[in-house]
Amino acid sequence: MAKIFSDRIITAIDIGTTKVCVLVAQVIDKHNFEIIGFGKATSEGIRKGAVVDIGKTVHAIKSALKEAELMIEQKLEWAVIGIADSLIQSVNSHGVVPIKHGQVTHHEIAQVLASARATVIPEGFQILHVIPQYYTIDGHDKVLDPLGMCGVRLEVQAHIIMGAVSCVQNLINCCQQAGIKVIDIVLEQLASSEAVLSPDEKELGVAVLDIGGGTSDLAVYQHGSLRYTKVIPIAGSHFTNDLALGLHTTLKDAERVKKEYGLKCYESSAKDYIEVQAVHGAGVHQVPTHLVRHIINARAQEFVDIVHKEMVERNLKSIMASGIVLTGGGSLLAAFDELINISLEVPVRIGTPAIVATIPQTLKHPMYATAYGLLKYALRRVHGMPSDDIGGPLVKRVLGKMKSWFF
Repeated sequence: MAKIFSDRIITAIDIGTTKVCVLVAQVIDKHNFEIIGFGKATSEGIRKGAVVDIGKTVHAIKSALKEAELMIEQKLEWAVIGIADSLIQSVNSHGVVPIKHGQVTHHEIAQVLASARATVIPEGFQILHVIPQYYTIDGHDKVLDPLGMCGVRLEVQAHIIMGAVSCVQNLINCCQQAGIKVIDIVLEQLASSEAVLSPDEKELGVAVLDIGGGTSDLAVYQHGSLRYTKVIPIAGSHFTNDLALGLHTTLKDAERVKKEYGLKCYESSAKDYIEVQAVHGAGVHQVPTHLVRHIINARAQEFVDIVHKEMVERNLKSIMASGIVLTGGGSLLAAFDELINISLEVPVRIGTPAIVATIPQTLKHPMYATAYGLLKYALRRVHGMPSDDIGGPLVKRVLGKMKSWFF
């Protein structure tokens, strides 16, 4: 391994319902990094993206951090983390400012984003991201980067993402108790998009659907910009719980059945009966495969119906020329991609992190897409590269944001 320079280390923590994942990378340049450490721990203190047990969450974060620190032989101090609370809300907003000296500068861009930020915020919520979708100058054609252009009036259409203050506070508290400083918080589907989508997909129109343990996170892009976000409160753990209840088995064995069979129970060659462990942990009993099929399909169909409803109500299908990219551990449910493809009538593929060869092969998996995307987000921030949302220098902006979360 190359020599590690502590001032060139970036860390990402994906705190999910079923797992906590830590990825550590060494910065090579402003566009590239090399993963030098990773850690994973079972998460038991998170439900639907929100902290429900601080002690268990802190323990999981510490365990994953310790594993990563042993690999790099160095103490980690700060990290970028993801958020996917089911209470996440989003809205499109409009801002307008005059161009004072006839030419757009960074100052006007910051001002017009601040103008778009002046929208109604529900009580108990905090703005996480203000993401420009496009700009116009004097009402003319849409542009993605107005810097240096001439005119008298600058306008922006922006996507505002808001999170529950209590959820954000709890995540930060857990990280601090685990000995890590949070320098930024990123909506998880934005991070996943960084990891699995190609520039062409974002340009032509695509949806990324990150199916995690507690939530499924949807983001839709077109013309290179974010168009829509939604957190869906159905994910992998719901399938597991349904199977455990319906088959009268343990959660561990329900997870096994889910992974082993998925929606493949529809195949005519499937067994008539399968064995599962009794719920009390002693002995086994047989259950008909048609029952497994019914349980999994009912939840899968509910999930597809919710996504379809979003597509119809928001007129999203018309801007999804490249279809849907599934990622996250839940995307690997057998034949789930086929069901989504048939039901929604759009192209579907499984997205894995689009990564360089230096990454360990074990991390080339949909479940690590969010953490990898968080690293890419952190790299842009550290180098002060153009970012999606409003703000000044990274540390100043994040510290100011976090101060407003703690009363």
